[in-house]
Amino acid sequence: MDQKIVSERRLFNKNFLLLWSGQVVSSIGNSIQYIAIMWWIMNHFPSAQSGIVMGLMFTFSVIPMAVIGPFAGVLNDRISRKSIVILSDFLRGILILWMAYLAYTNTLTALLIYLISALMGIGGAFFNPAIQSTIPNIVPDEKLTRANSFYQTGIQFTQIIGPAIGGLLVGFFGPFFVFMLNGFSFVISAGTEIFINFKQSISEDKDSSFFSDFKDGFRFLYDQKLIFWSMIIVSILNFAFSPIDILIAKQIKEIYHLGALELGYSVSAFAIGMMIGSIVLSIIPEIKVKHNFIILGMALTGILYALFGVAPNLITFLIIAFLIGFALAFVNVLFQVIIQRLVPDEKRGRVFSVMLTFETIFQPISLSVVGFLSASLSNFFIFTFLGSVVTIFSFLFYLVPGVKEV
Repeated sequence: MDQKIVSERRLFNKNFLLLWSGQVVSSIGNSIQYIAIMWWIMNHFPSAQSGIVMGLMFTFSVIPMAVIGPFAGVLNDRISRKSIVILSDFLRGILILWMAYLAYTNTLTALLIYLISALMGIGGAFFNPAIQSTIPNIVPDEKLTRANSFYQTGIQFTQIIGPAIGGLLVGFFGPFFVFMLNGFSFVISAGTEIFINFKQSISEDKDSSFFSDFKDGFRFLYDQKLIFWSMIIVSILNFAFSPIDILIAKQIKEIYHLGALELGYSVSAFAIGMMIGSIVLSIIPEIKVKHNFIILGMALTGILYALFGVAPNLITFLIIAFLIGFALAFVNVLFQVIIQRLVPDEKRGRVFSVMLTFETIFQPISLSVVGFLSASLSNFFIFTFLGSVVTIFSFLFYLVPGVKEV
């Protein structure tokens, strides 16, 4: 058998490893910056306003997903995903380097943070469906679960070391240095993606218009009842999970009275749990009946989410965060594999984009509402309410048509 074909049948082939390594590099930079920008806001605004500013920042970052996501998905199916991925990473790197300059000159304002967040969101709206659509093309189908697990393991590993390093770097060097690292990480990622063969199947139907392809994505989702109703429920669950970072930052600073390093530990605890969960999934035989693991994992996550509000100290908080991450690894990876297998390659861009749109459409509302409510309501009340929402809606997955067949 041709050596090239043998190589491509492996999980760790050149294309997958280049894609993985590029995303690991940029994810390390992102996770470091994550701590820097939240801590910058917490220290540049009064306590009553910091939650609002963080909420609006996250809101502006997800609005592009909800607005232009479906259109970006159509482009992902009509033109080269490779070009989209490289350009998205490169331009986002330039944006972060601009933020570094603004921090260095002490001209970084809340409005500029909102603007940069929105532009980064636009880049993500094009980038994310392209990556999700590409993984099934560059690994064998029988290794798809392991590929997604390994991909998530690498990304989550960066979430472990990134926030902890970010807390140290912010303390010693300030936001400028951290932003510079993240900017260059995106540029490096774009460089590695040049050498990847994306193996994309582009539709040969030259007569189809952009608008007809746009409608086709919605029509396909509606016809696939399993995907459609799962998407609706996941959208509601994302509403509950979206403000978790705002709540964690306030818990660390205002309830435990700790600093940026401990905030980094809290974010890292999630990532450690997700990494361990992803490693377990990559080692064990493929789970045949996936829906039970998805539903129970989500329900467990909701219960633990509610327990955040009664965590008496940082250690307990970190343990709960770890367990949430472990459960979410099973939910995310298994759900991703189901969708990747159900959707043909020439439709994946628009379908993933529509799904991302619906999954993020409530996030701006959630982030804004919780950002404002966090100024007057206790973290205990908010954690308990949102955790209850996650738990209740998790079991609604059992009512989704066809879910018991996956």
